[in-house]
Amino acid sequence: MKKSFIALAVLAVASTATMAQSSVTLYGRIDTSVGNEKVTSNGVSTSTSQMFSGRLTSSRWGMMGTEDLGGGLKASFQLESGINTDTGAAGSTLFDRQSWVGLSGAFGAVKLGRTDTAYDAVRDLAISQSLWDSKFTPNEEAYKAGISEISNSGRAINQIRYDSPSMGGFTVGVSYGMDEKTANALEVTAVSARYKAGALDVGLAVQNEETFNTPSSKKDYTILAGAYNFGVVRLSAGYQRAETANNNKDNEYSFGVTMPLDKLELSFGYANSKAKSSTGATLQKGSGFGLGATYALSKRTRLYAGYRDVEVKTIASGNKAENRLYAVGVAHTF
Repeated sequence: MKKSFIALAVLAVASTATMAQSSVTLYGRIDTSVGNEKVTSNGVSTSTSQMFSGRLTSSRWGMMGTEDLGGGLKASFQLESGINTDTGAAGSTLFDRQSWVGLSGAFGAVKLGRTDTAYDAVRDLAISQSLWDSKFTPNEEAYKAGISEISNSGRAINQIRYDSPSMGGFTVGVSYGMDEKTANALEVTAVSARYKAGALDVGLAVQNEETFNTPSSKKDYTILAGAYNFGVVRLSAGYQRAETANNNKDNEYSFGVTMPLDKLELSFGYANSKAKSSTGATLQKGSGFGLGATYALSKRTRLYAGYRDVEVKTIASGNKAENRLYAVGVAHTF
């Protein structure tokens, strides 16, 4: 009996130790609001009052986990899917936001699958304090003046991504998304360098996109971004340049400021874009601003209100495309 009891005890301890070495977490963000979006083009306006999903933070759910393999080596994975909380519909593809498995250790971290590019992390830094990198942030609409929109929000499929360990605050990231010789598929290559020290965070990144069967679709991106936390306010700013295979160019910049006031946060952001032809002629101009506030009911639940106003002007035709959005809502994280 004693031997049986000891054996069971050892088995139980071993089982507990094994469970402690691995973990899986279910998480999500639920964000729903009510507001209005007005779109104007060629003098014709459409104003729609509606319920929105994901204005402050993209609504999503996912699973992620790690396993301690010993010797400082860990295996990890993440599966994340977008959801529309106003209708209950899932994203266009299951796990459209993240779908990867990887290894990490003293050498850094490697991810295989669909995830953000090395460029995207620096781009997010540029707007981190501009309306909390939300749909109220003016960059997405203002940068439609030209060719600068990055495909799939900066994520790439069939991707290998490497991030180095911190070396005195410096890190390097490299990612490569394969087109697999598939028609209309993108080959995406990105490299980034970043430095973090205390309240300072700065980064530089480049990215190239090219469609396998359309070489003329090639686009090159460069971004310099930074953020600083002064305590009373947090600032972020970025400068981005985009260029096509036929030498059309976009020059874009933005800045944002967030002021924390206990449970209340106020934020303002501005973005500007100018698209030029290969001869230097201005083709389009875009600019806009956003402002908003959040109030923390708890660590996981926030009330919010936001407003965004953007205008894009086509020089040759004189047409102005305007987009105005306002909404009030609640965002919950679990």
